[in-house]
Amino acid sequence: MRFSAFIAASLILAAHIAVHGEEAALTDGEIWNMGVDMYLAGDSTNALATLKPLLLSREYGARAAEVVAALAYERATTPGAQDAIQNLEEAAAASQIALRAKPDDARLRRNFARAAASLPELRETKHINDVIAAAQGKDPTAILKGARDDSRRILSESASCRTNAPAEAIAVSEALSARTEALADAFIPIREAVAQAATNNEDAATIPLQMDEARSRALKAAVELADFNPEAYSTLASVESDCTRFHKMVALPPDSIREDLLSQSNAWQDVETVNNRAWQPDALDYTRSFRAKFPAWARQYEQMAQADTNKPPFTAEAQAEISALATQLEKLQIECVKDILPPKQEEALDIIRKIIELLPNDPSQGGGQGAGGANNENKPDKKNDPAENENKDQGDDQRQNEFEARQEENPEQNEEAQGEEDKSEEDKEDKDVEAVLKKAQERSDEHEADKKARMRKSALPPNERDW
Repeated sequence: MRFSAFIAASLILAAHIAVHGEEAALTDGEIWNMGVDMYLAGDSTNALATLKPLLLSREYGARAAEVVAALAYERATTPGAQDAIQNLEEAAAASQIALRAKPDDARLRRNFARAAASLPELRETKHINDVIAAAQGKDPTAILKGARDDSRRILSESASCRTNAPAEAIAVSEALSARTEALADAFIPIREAVAQAATNNEDAATIPLQMDEARSRALKAAVELADFNPEAYSTLASVESDCTRFHKMVALPPDSIREDLLSQSNAWQDVETVNNRAWQPDALDYTRSFRAKFPAWARQYEQMAQADTNKPPFTAEAQAEISALATQLEKLQIECVKDILPPKQEEALDIIRKIIELLPNDPSQGGGQGAGGANNENKPDKKNDPAENENKDQGDDQRQNEFEARQEENPEQNEEAQGEEDKSEEDKEDKDVEAVLKKAQERSDEHEADKKARMRKSALPPNERDW
């Protein structure tokens, strides 16, 4: 009667301890014999655990590697295997050790190729599944907006990283490479959402392919950055264009109109462009996206508002007014694309603000549906809002003019007050005049400082703006 492999190995180990003592270690030959006995008996788990330590053995490493490779490959290809990638990697590594001992052995070459061939596809499939699972429940528009903003920051930083000292430039380039590789994952979970946003069947059919090509470009840019390849910038520029184009396709009307406001404001202030793309055509694109999606979105919102009384109402009159304003806005922006027309650009800004005011303010959407509930990230800062600054300037100028007018109406009183200032510091009237003058000077200084600050802010580079 034959003993099981495990019992046989236990007996060998017990005999070894009896002869050499408990502290003595088994020789490579003894371990090899134990592992082979387990393998022949079909005890693959214990055989693997026993033979793995022999892979680096000078005498038994190659032979142990063949057995380990065979067992690991068998476990990887077993139906329902949970750790196929790990076992295939183990099989490929062991096959490589065996092949190094006999480089001309055709059988060992086939074993190595068999174990390594399917690894890239399995790794990619697992990575895609992990990314999709992590993106469950996230808004595709938000994912694309984040990818667009990331691509713009990476593009801007990559343009200047080569001007640093070599060691620092290489470190920055490698960091940008890692960020670009992560950026490529944004294209994975949104393929279906972008395809559904296509306006015709032909685009819908080709969108998945376009998304795959965009991801391939992002991965290519990551490699180029890691290699310090100067071509990385042009590849990144294409990736930024991809992100922007897809974001315009999926953005819902509230998102589109907020982006429209930002682009139109940048066009009016002549802010530095991103990726050599003018702001005015960008604003027109978002207006057209808004107009194309607004009717269906408004109907859907109206139905949801009827079912949920907590949602703000959206009347037919407001919808009609928004549609008319959007039509007028597109005509204005078309004129501004052909010729730079600041007055009409300002008029376009006023129309966009009016549309945002008319859209329902839905707090339950967190700024995603109701434009009135736009999150602060997308709203222009009032300190940087041209219209707010202009109103402030006009108010300051008006107060300054009123003060000067009062001064002109009482020239004698002013001269007397000025003379009294030199004669007596205790005179009450003199103190009042001095206080008024000081107040006026402070307002004037504030006014000048604000104008200078606004001029500095209006020329911020794209990577420093709140996109």
